[in-house]
Parts: sequence; C-alpha cells; structure tokens
Amino acid sequence: MLSKARVLEIRKVSSNCYFLLLEEARIARESLPGQFLHIRIGESLTPFLRRPFSIAGTSPENGTLKILFQVMGEGTRILSMVQKEDRLDCLGPLGSGFSTQKAHNTSVLLAGGIGAAPLMFLSEALLREQKKVIFYYGASSLEQIIPVRSFFPSEAEVYLATEDGSAGYRGFVTEAFQEGLNNGLKPAEIFACGPKPMLQKLAEKNRDWKFPMQISLEERMACGIGACQGCAVTVQEKGETRCGLVCRDGPVFNWDEVVW
Repeated sequence: MLSKARVLEIRKVSSNCYFLLLEEARIARESLPGQFLHIRIGESLTPFLRRPFSIAGTSPENGTLKILFQVMGEGTRILSMVQKEDRLDCLGPLGSGFSTQKAHNTSVLLAGGIGAAPLMFLSEALLREQKKVIFYYGASSLEQIIPVRSFFPSEAEVYLATEDGSAGYRGFVTEAFQEGLNNGLKPAEIFACGPKPMLQKLAEKNRDWKFPMQISLEERMACGIGACQGCAVTVQEKGETRCGLVCRDGPVFNWDEVVW
C-alpha cells in the first residue's frame, strides 16, 4: 500500500488552501470517494508523523489524483512548498468510503472549509449514477472560501454560505440548508464533511429530519491504520457504545453512529 506519487501540479487556490495533483496509477485506480491518503511530508524526521488528506478526485485513465489541503501547521506548510516532479511517500488509499443508494435521486452534499475535498470526489460518482447533486458549502468569509465552483462538476448545483455574509447566504451552512428545506428542497440522501460542530448540528437536526445521512470525520492521525489508537471516537450500535477509530472504522460513519 506504500507508493511514491509524483507531483504534477501544486497551486494556491485561496488564502490558506492548496491544490495538489499527483500521479500514481494504483492509487488512482483503487481509490473510492471518502477514502484518504497518509502522506509523509519530507525525507527528514521533521515532521516525524505522516498527515492524512482526503482524496478529492481521481482520473484512473490518466493515473492521477487530486488533493486539497489547508495550511494548518508546520507539516502542511512544508507540503505547500513541494515542487513539480517531487515524489511524495503515500500510504493508501485508507479508510471507508461513502455508500450510495441507487433508489435515491437527489443527493445533498454539505461541507465546511476543507471538508469540501471528499465531497468533490463523491459528486463525480453520484453524477455518473444519474443523480441530481446539490452542494452547500460554508466558510467564515469570502477570503476563506475554496473556489468550489471551479472544482465541482458543472452539473452540480452549488450554494455558498459565509458567516460574515461576504459571499452567498449570511450565516452557517447548516442554516442555508435549513432555508432550502423550508423552500421545498427534498433530499433523498445527505453526505457531509466539515468541522465537528457542523456535523454535530446536522446529527441533532436529523433526529427530526430522518434523512439517510453519512458524515466524514476530520481527525488528527498518527499511524492511519488503527495501530496507535490516536484517532479514537465513541460510536454506538444496537444501543451499545464502543471505541471506534476514524482511520479504520471511518472516516465515513452513519449520522447516528457517532456519540458527540
């Protein structure tokens, strides 16, 4: 599962977000929407640990895959400085992917911040299944918005929300989605990825909505394969709680599995 991916392109797409195009045929062929790569940032011991990155799309015919990432600390700062033709040590694809229900026709995707990345990949798969895709994307301000309209397929309907009202709906993305429901939107299934408060709010609301909904958790990881137990999350099934691991049991969970 270890591979050396070649950097084909890296560019800044917002104030602290970068797009990375990699070439690695096996990963491009095997990856599913919702899975991630665990990337070693450099050859030195700094940073020592790999970093997890959602796969934002693949082109199996070209052997390429897309990554979107935010500069959050030293590791991602170093990653933002890689050059074309550099090689990145990648472990993956890892984790569970999204599952879709063929009987459902309208899929609503909700993301906050860098949570848009796995949903970009998912949107391509849903459109191949002839589904209608509606995407709600939220950020704190216009400056923080990833240009999702340029990354998402043109067939997807895209709605923006910013907390300060500098772009799209003024408020949280969950509120923009609620307004859509109030105006007659009838989603058949929901997929979401973003900050924990956003996902928790959706889970609370879905106790009343009762939509089929899957969420992808963002979590710091050390090993990425379930050995270190560093990405533990409390989950429940059949009325009993247990310790789950985001890297191995997730990152995709059903909305009612996670104990907030």
